[in-house]
Amino acid sequence: MSLALLSENPLRCLRCNGEVPPERLQLQPLEVDAVAHWNSVYGAIDSLELDSGPYATWARSQLLDPKSPPNVEGLAVARGLNRVRKCYFWFFQPVDLDDDVEPRSTCPICEGPLIYYEDGLYPQRLCENDGIVLGG
Repeated sequence: MSLALLSENPLRCLRCNGEVPPERLQLQPLEVDAVAHWNSVYGAIDSLELDSGPYATWARSQLLDPKSPPNVEGLAVARGLNRVRKCYFWFFQPVDLDDDVEPRSTCPICEGPLIYYEDGLYPQRLCENDGIVLGG
């Protein structure tokens, strides 16, 4: 399972990328609230990045910085969900890779090499140590 974005429910299956209903995981109310809060904050910043307006550069810097508040919070939420099921935090990777952003080959937290995960719908790269997943 991964904590990803682009819907009201950010819980995703690592293999099929389909939504994982929170009720299936029997999450505690505080866990549901934590996921919803993170999704709201992260979603607002992601929207600013997608808008390509005056806040896009700032928003992208927040999404790419592993120490930014939305990434720190998201990683903490994903780690908290590990008590129920293995969960990874989906770390932002620009689709267009413009602005001189190269695809990551190392974990944004520990800088260790990412492991290719090919059992899913599309290839992904994982850091088992930090619970991070990146597309491609």
